[in-house]
Amino acid sequence: MTDFDAVKKRATLPTRTLPLCLAGELVDEIGRLEAQLADAKPPTNLGDVSPKRAIAEQIADLQEQMRESTVDFRLRALPTRKWSLFEASQPARKEGEPDETWEPRIFGWQAEMVSKVCIDPQMSSEQVGELADVLHQRSWVELATAAYVLNKGLVDIPNSDAASELIRDSEQT
Repeated sequence: MTDFDAVKKRATLPTRTLPLCLAGELVDEIGRLEAQLADAKPPTNLGDVSPKRAIAEQIADLQEQMRESTVDFRLRALPTRKWSLFEASQPARKEGEPDETWEPRIFGWQAEMVSKVCIDPQMSSEQVGELADVLHQRSWVELATAAYVLNKGLVDIPNSDAASELIRDSEQT
């Protein structure tokens, strides 16, 4: 028979690290350079630097800048009772409610959720709102969804095909 205290000691709240690139303006610059790269002509002289290479180096520099502007958001699920109470406060859209009144209500709840779940960087719901105002919509949706799914998702042993393949390959040699 399993001892309750032993079981309780094994229980931990799920966590997730969500990397988000915050340098959204660089996406357009890379897209512009990608178009130039596609149209670039080869060098006319053997001693000339290839225009394609120069553009590729600019793209690589911008990609590095994007990597440097990526921030890891560390999320931790709320304990079950706290999550249940918080989830119960989620506003429901009223029948016929226009987006102008619905969006601020659900956004406020989502910002509060992210502030409760994001442990690094720690942010108030007001700060989460300020961050959302400068994030691309997809980044905001990704952050809010990750916070929600962390509390509602299944905690199960994930299957790693890559790890399994490496272990299988090493056992064969």
